[in-house]
Amino acid sequence: MKIKPPSTKTLTYLIGSAVVVGLIIYLFRKKPKTMDPVFVEGEYTAKNCDELHAFESTHGRTIGGMNTKVNAELEKIYQTGINPQVTEVDVTMDPQAMKVKWKVKIEQSKDGQAWVGFTSRGSSGAGAFVRANGKSVGQDFDTIQSKVRTAKSEPNAQLKLVKDFLFNLTDKGVATGKCPTRQLFYVYTRPIKFPQH
Repeated sequence: MKIKPPSTKTLTYLIGSAVVVGLIIYLFRKKPKTMDPVFVEGEYTAKNCDELHAFESTHGRTIGGMNTKVNAELEKIYQTGINPQVTEVDVTMDPQAMKVKWKVKIEQSKDGQAWVGFTSRGSSGAGAFVRANGKSVGQDFDTIQSKVRTAKSEPNAQLKLVKDFLFNLTDKGVATGKCPTRQLFYVYTRPIKFPQH
């Protein structure tokens, strides 16, 4: 028995149907989420050099509240299905007026990790350059990462430096003005509570 080849009309119909189905699948497939950069900013007034670098708090008192504000925005972005990360930190300090202005930029994580945590450690005054990340005062990278893991009950949390900020300090640690300050800003993951999308 000879099989009759499909007519030109049937072939045209089949090809057209395949194109339409393909177009529908393309239009309705799940597209990867993207985001425009988000900026979080704030300012605060200090009473002394120690408070000038209290971006979040000092001695149990909230001064700048920076971590709280940034972490809230990171978690909000995460809830939309995007893995966020703070990529830039800008700080302006005025030791005469004892005022600080800060601004962070949040973008989609480039490494796929959900960097939903933000914190900083630092020091001001004589010896600030060494003390800001000194192991003897518990401010070195490994100690901070360990503290984050314990405080957040996240044994596999990762920590990453975003900015090593110097104010009235050279990169050799020489003070060049009032309230010499070094502050290190970090992001961290919380893979149990906020696994990467």
